[in-house]
Amino acid sequence: MGFLDSIFGRRERSGLVAKERLAAVLVDDRYKLTPEMKEQMKIDIAAVLSRYLPSVDPDQIEVAILRGESNDKLQADIPLRRSRATDE
Repeated sequence: MGFLDSIFGRRERSGLVAKERLAAVLVDDRYKLTPEMKEQMKIDIAAVLSRYLPSVDPDQIEVAILRGESNDKLQADIPLRRSRATDE
């Protein structure tokens, strides 16, 4: 099977993907974090950051709680749009 996998490019096993999704759901459930609460968190983060940084769009923010070995972590991916003045 290794030869065929190298030709066709084996994707992640569905069992592993399902395990990762379940872990994410369980972590969210542990903190009672609903999708609505995540959306509000994005809006709040954008509001705070907009005081210091221009062009923070709450729709572009990704928030996730990750399970760690000894503790869980809040991860936020926040893209910043570059202004034309800084590109020159």
